[in-house]
Amino acid sequence: MPKIRPRDKQKFSFPSEKRSLIPEKQKISVKEENFCISFEYFDSGQKYASSFKDWQKEGWLSKMLETLAGFCKRPLQEQFDGYKFKAYDSFPPKEKTMFERPKNIPLDAHWARVHILNKAVVVGHYYKNIFYVVFLDKEHKFWLSEK
Repeated sequence: MPKIRPRDKQKFSFPSEKRSLIPEKQKISVKEENFCISFEYFDSGQKYASSFKDWQKEGWLSKMLETLAGFCKRPLQEQFDGYKFKAYDSFPPKEKTMFERPKNIPLDAHWARVHILNKAVVVGHYYKNIFYVVFLDKEHKFWLSEK
């Protein structure tokens, strides 16, 4: 049997916690500030609120998901344009809405809506980078306008 000389031995060490086992080109960059969606406060029980089934029957559910998926590629704050994605300071006053503010949502929540198709909008509130979907509004009854 040949004798192994010290210089022929391979050194072995465990990777340190600081060194990554994933090659740099395989790492996925995660942008924490990108728009995220939550259905934690979803409410389809109000008179003018729709359910996912309602929107599926209308053929709008896939359009909604495509639209929201597009928004998830950039930070939320960059996307308020006043048309497709409009922010409101608060829940609308009673004379401007057909909806009731859900009691489980803080009074100081920042509300917004995402236009999907025709009159159909997704309504919710946002905090930091998270948009919490609250209502599917197919008749635009959340914030009544003069139109």
